[in-house]
Amino acid sequence: MEKELDWKECIRQGIVRNMTPDPERAAHLVSMAMLRFGFWNREIEPKFSALKVEAYYEVIKEIVFAMLYRKGLDCSNHICLISYLKENVSDFDYETNKIDELRRARNDIAYRGFNVSNDYLKQNELEFKWIIGKLKEITEKD
Repeated sequence: MEKELDWKECIRQGIVRNMTPDPERAAHLVSMAMLRFGFWNREIEPKFSALKVEAYYEVIKEIVFAMLYRKGLDCSNHICLISYLKENVSDFDYETNKIDELRRARNDIAYRGFNVSNDYLKQNELEFKWIIGKLKEITEKD
């Protein structure tokens, strides 16, 4: 089982590093994330559910990286991306837990060849879409 890292531990271990803020790179990442979201934001055959789950995670991950780049931070660990959200986005605990669940599902798909049921996608898709919209809104305010 993976160890949860809090934000301060991510910084202490050097997983999160300071860099020059890069709003242009952040904007490109958000743009690509939304392009990916636009592609997958449609009905698919159930056999492609795992690919759509992976895509939702990639969209979320890219938006969170964009948030970091705007702040002058870089990160080499997806668990610390979630810790960043826990530390810096208020009233977002449920969503960060859902993102972590999605991260685990994506890892099972990408690294273990597991498939996810279409039921999993159906049960969670609206939440994934809401999270993406909320994160995009946050990046636009930064």
